[in-house]
Amino acid sequence: MGRTEQDDNVLLDALRELNGWVADDGRLSRSLPLDDSQHAELAEQIKIFADTLGVRPDVRRTDEATLIVLAREGGFSLTDVTFAGRVETAYITMAGDLAAEETGLAKGRFRWLRRGE
Repeated sequence: MGRTEQDDNVLLDALRELNGWVADDGRLSRSLPLDDSQHAELAEQIKIFADTLGVRPDVRRTDEATLIVLAREGGFSLTDVTFAGRVETAYITMAGDLAAEETGLAKGRFRWLRRGE
């Protein structure tokens, strides 16, 4: 059974809650400004999330950023959006104030997600 328009709307609504994630041509992607050590730490966490959810993201280090791309035939799924949410939470925890600025979070919002506070 294929996805319905309502299913697609639910996916898009969930995706709108995630700052910076882009859905384009069946791909879900995000570029995160991280240094090399943060990239390594996030890449390890991504492996755990990916194994848990059964997704296969492409994770690359580019010019001072980490690029994460999920692509699958038929477009992205709710599982992919769940994965993106876990990555976003890990990013906010890891990058702290930088993530708050980059994602537009007000200082103090999601404070419990950030390390060292």
